[in-house]
Amino acid sequence: MGRFLKRLCLFFLSFLPVILTQTVKRVVIGSKQPLVAFPGGDVTLPCHIYPRASAVDMEVRWYRQVIQTPVHLYEDGRDRTDVQDRDYRSRTYLDRAGLHDGDLSLKLNNLQVSDNGLYNCLATDGLWYGRGQAELVVRALGSQPTVTLNGTEAEQTRLLCRSEGWYPPPALTWADGHGNDVTALSSTAVERDSRGLLRVSSHIPVRPQSGVFACVLRSTAPESDGETQVRVSKDFFPAVSGWAVTLFIMLGLAVAALPLLVIQWRRMNKLEKICERNAMHAAIFILQKEQDAVRHTLTSEWQWLSSAAAAVTLDPDTAHGELTLSEDGMKMRVGGWHSVPDSPRRFDYWDCAVSREGFTSGRHYWEVESNGMWTMGVSRESAERKGMFSFTPREGYWGLETDSSSFCALTAPQTPLPLRLLPQTLGVCVDMEERQVSFYKVESRAHIYTFTAMDLREGEKIYPFFRTLDWNKDLVLLSPQLCTSDSSLTPEAARADNDKTLKE
Repeated sequence: MGRFLKRLCLFFLSFLPVILTQTVKRVVIGSKQPLVAFPGGDVTLPCHIYPRASAVDMEVRWYRQVIQTPVHLYEDGRDRTDVQDRDYRSRTYLDRAGLHDGDLSLKLNNLQVSDNGLYNCLATDGLWYGRGQAELVVRALGSQPTVTLNGTEAEQTRLLCRSEGWYPPPALTWADGHGNDVTALSSTAVERDSRGLLRVSSHIPVRPQSGVFACVLRSTAPESDGETQVRVSKDFFPAVSGWAVTLFIMLGLAVAALPLLVIQWRRMNKLEKICERNAMHAAIFILQKEQDAVRHTLTSEWQWLSSAAAAVTLDPDTAHGELTLSEDGMKMRVGGWHSVPDSPRRFDYWDCAVSREGFTSGRHYWEVESNGMWTMGVSRESAERKGMFSFTPREGYWGLETDSSSFCALTAPQTPLPLRLLPQTLGVCVDMEERQVSFYKVESRAHIYTFTAMDLREGEKIYPFFRTLDWNKDLVLLSPQLCTSDSSLTPEAARADNDKTLKE
């Protein structure tokens, strides 16, 4: 009897790997967070198979937008450099030893600004396939700006501010000695150098007696911790050049005047330090004003918005096969591949779903508790859902997108948004009569962005759409908190009502 049980156990153990293989579905996992790197450096784009499985005999393909033009292709046990994108030849490396453990990570050398963007990692053995993604953010903080004289026109002097080595283009601000933003008086140009980095030059007309000016350049691609990278020029005092001329004339006239010149130099040096300090304070003042510039939605206007609260639920018949939806249609997350029937309404490339509810008229408002990486907004009924496409108004999508280190409106080209407006709960209001959709940061009632003049066919439905890449947290649809107000109140009337309340 003991011998029989021993054989039975050995028989069961021999089939255990097969049983586990059938019950545990493999997935390909990329990077949850963007990878920040700098031009000329190296970076490793992480990607692996879960649970761990050898990829030595698989096809491993890294690509960006066009799957037929790979960044790197491993096939039939070798690297296929003959079909590789020319821009990446001799710059990519796939570790063969790591393939044994299912590590598909790709090393990318000698980074260029053109490498910035989203990368797809695909593995297949012919019967199974999985896909992950990793985002690479290439950024460069430019040189300290310099301010110089650039000739005169009539009675005005032109100051020129220069800086180079930026990516993406920085935001440039001119400030005078009183902290006033005088950027509107300037003219700015941006040029690309041979490395793909950007040179910025800006000139502003000033009078010699105008005093101190400072040139401030701020990175539009902040670090992942939310801090803004700033370059501030040393202040410039146009009248200094006049004193320099006077100095040389006085030196040439008489050596006897040297003591007076020393006294005058000391005065000017003291004045220069005072001007430098004032210019720095002006630059800091402007940056503080920018940080405090978030426009909070008025109370009665918020009541007007929430009075249009709509019940929105996720439609499982449109959800990508990698999404897991709750039974009540209020939650979704990426959760491995599910076998789902194909239909023209279902997304088959992007991890997206739309709502069951569509709108053809009226005003509708809903809220979503966001997670780390998402794309959300509205789409028209006729918008493409199959294959790879861009989430732009031209394609029938109006939305916002974040990857935890950047935040933007999906215009063409994209419109960067301040990270301080990144919401924990996103409010969306679509007005079919006005053909516009607005987005709000619910916790602070701050307006984020509004798309106007939406291109819609007569009678065509608009659907809320949702995309997530976060494996660890659900994207949750919420029921907006209703406020007691007159639903017929317009935004203009709401603002007037609020102004009246403030005066009282």
